[in-house]
Amino acid sequence: MKVCIVYDSRRGSTERVARAMENALRERGFDARAWSVKENPDVDDCDLIILGAPIYYERPLTEIRRFVESKNGFKGKRIAVFILCIAQKFGRLGKEYTERRYLRMMSDPIKGKIIAARAFEGWLFGENNITIVEAQTWAVKVAEAGTKGE
Repeated sequence: MKVCIVYDSRRGSTERVARAMENALRERGFDARAWSVKENPDVDDCDLIILGAPIYYERPLTEIRRFVESKNGFKGKRIAVFILCIAQKFGRLGKEYTERRYLRMMSDPIKGKIIAARAFEGWLFGENNITIVEAQTWAVKVAEAGTKGE
């Protein structure tokens, strides 16, 4: 199964998460590759596309949305979406708000089948190792479910 991870990142946190996902997937035998959205990757032959972006000023970075729109919303593709956001630091309500608002903003332009969506806790200073491990585990579970047609 070919898994393409396309991300946008401003300060490197989302890139770090995407690269960690790529490594975890490769270790499990998946043909995985992570690209910055700025590279305008060709993802036509991907079986699963994982899209990720951080949240800045109450919205995902706009380049990821433009990329999705330029690819006709990935109609006919399996998609997983993730965001990095510090709003989760504000407890259960912050987490619920993050998932409801920001994941929807990432998902709205997608015409393909969204098989998973996840908000991860971001960081400002010093890498959040818990987020890295959670993201790796999530990506592997999503890809494994994708091989079963889920």
